[in-house]
Amino acid sequence: MADDDSLLNRLRRGQPEACEWLLEQFKDSLFRFFVCDHRDYHLAEEQTAETFAQLIRSLPTMRGSQNQLRSFVFSIARHVQLRHWRRPRMPRCDAESARAVADPQSLPEHQLADREEINRILTVISEFESPLREILLLRFVEEHSVDEIGIELALPHGTVKSHIHRGIVRLRALLSPAE
Repeated sequence: MADDDSLLNRLRRGQPEACEWLLEQFKDSLFRFFVCDHRDYHLAEEQTAETFAQLIRSLPTMRGSQNQLRSFVFSIARHVQLRHWRRPRMPRCDAESARAVADPQSLPEHQLADREEINRILTVISEFESPLREILLLRFVEEHSVDEIGIELALPHGTVKSHIHRGIVRLRALLSPAE
């Protein structure tokens, strides 16, 4: 799939090989985005599948080039996520299950402290309000640029940067007493 416009046109027409490429390209990062948000492995799988279903339906109306495909995918993922947060709350999975999802292979003991720290940070982030929660997850878990986040969440560049700064300050304040 060398030609960007050709790939996007194939996606818009729903050609199977283009859809398979799309799935392979984004399935892991979408799954991580969802599981880091709420720690529910099964729900993250459902939301990832729902995102792809909506994506396939929405691709024919997508404007722009393939350069905007990543932003388009994650803007749809955010809408799926927002619908989830509007639903009544379900009980969360325990921390041990979340660690198993994050890395299914057994961890060496010297990495356990790092995993616990990451889990603690993600737990704190999951309690933040929207859009701060999504901005921090997209920036630090999915490693999206500030510009990409702005496009995905329909926010100005400066607003995204200020949310990131305030989020970091808030994380430090919430995490430092525990240390």
